[in-house]
Amino acid sequence: MNFDPSWDWEEIVDNIYTDVIVTDSKGRVLYANASVGYWLNMEKSNMIGRSVIEMEKERIFYPSVVKKVLKTGERQALIQETQRGNKLFVIGNIIYDENENIKYIVTYSQDVTESEKLKTYVKMIEGEMESIKNELREIQKTQSANPHIVSKNEKMKNVISMIDRVAQTDTTVLLTGESGVGKSLLAEYLHDRSKRKGKLVTINCSSIPEALLESELFGYSAGAFTGANQKGKKGLVEEAKDGTLFLDEIGELPMNLQTKLLTLIQKKEFFRIGDTKSVSVDFRLVAATNANLKERIQEGKFREDLYFRLSVIDIPIPALRERREDLLSLIMDLTKTFSKRHQQEKELDHATIDCLLRYEWPGNVRELASLIERLILTVEDHLILPKHLPGEIIPGNLSEATLSVNELGNKTLPELISDIEVEILKNAMKRCSSTTKMAKYLGISQPTVVRKLNKYGLTR
Repeated sequence: MNFDPSWDWEEIVDNIYTDVIVTDSKGRVLYANASVGYWLNMEKSNMIGRSVIEMEKERIFYPSVVKKVLKTGERQALIQETQRGNKLFVIGNIIYDENENIKYIVTYSQDVTESEKLKTYVKMIEGEMESIKNELREIQKTQSANPHIVSKNEKMKNVISMIDRVAQTDTTVLLTGESGVGKSLLAEYLHDRSKRKGKLVTINCSSIPEALLESELFGYSAGAFTGANQKGKKGLVEEAKDGTLFLDEIGELPMNLQTKLLTLIQKKEFFRIGDTKSVSVDFRLVAATNANLKERIQEGKFREDLYFRLSVIDIPIPALRERREDLLSLIMDLTKTFSKRHQQEKELDHATIDCLLRYEWPGNVRELASLIERLILTVEDHLILPKHLPGEIIPGNLSEATLSVNELGNKTLPELISDIEVEILKNAMKRCSSTTKMAKYLGISQPTVVRKLNKYGLTR
């Protein structure tokens, strides 16, 4: 069927669900279909003869695609916003006269309001997801860096806070504290929180013979000594380039190496053994010791000037017995960690946990971690009972009373519980000088302590 030119084309265009506008070469509206009334909130009769430039200024729509076509002389497409808040995808096409000049500009549009809203919403969600991903990466980084840095203790919170503050700097840090308090773990945490892209290189100054320590630290040139690698060897200081060099047990460093370390800290350069050319290296130094360096200075075993260089930021780490409020979290965290690592299904009995909570832990977190791992690996039963613990961890005669709970014997359960409670109270009385301190030690109120002491006829 052929097109009949007698058809009413205007009626056809008026029924298109999009606005159609025709302007002349000056941007004046010659024709508008009925849809403009809906999209532009304006009767088409009110548009005829008006300039699209004026309507753009009045924000009937913005921006004007006709204005852009006239400026460029080319077909254009853009997103236009109307008075009603709709987003329209508008195309402006050119109709040329016989001389290839612009005769008419025909514009037509499609509503993309919902699409634009969806696009904006997607961008917002993507932004939120990226923010969440960044937060998760930080959390994962922190958790992987310090799986056992758990603390409710104010001293330990201050330690972590101090490390967080200095981590982004290049300042030398000295970690001090008893053996096993977690200095190595904190050094790792500090490195992971720093801006350094290199790796963490650790050397224990007390575990390597003095004769080998210098070559391990500084390396050596080819053929520097008999038995040396003919190609030479790079030392740990060089391995720490752009990273962190962690010197554990720095108090055991020999005096001759203390001098070289001082030069290294001051100039960030050193000489390989057998080489006359200095090597420059950028690294961050973290040192740790369980020794009293001031006493070692008095004994002539440690350089005072080196101490001052090392202790720019001196962070003392509290012993585990000084942060007893963290002990339960550490016990549960370590049990979970080692059970997962060794693919074991193990659980600590409540009485076992009670024994662990009352032990002094002279070996600190290292001793605790070692014991938990050993129990996970060696106890065959699912439930780890007090009888599985080393004798020194079970306070007083508590072991007999506790074992009787698990084996029941001839006593009733209330009688066995009372026996255990008496032993716990006696143990607390030996350790604490007042009922107030007993209450804090046992994690109960002071009136409860007094009531229980009276119940069992125990006096201070």
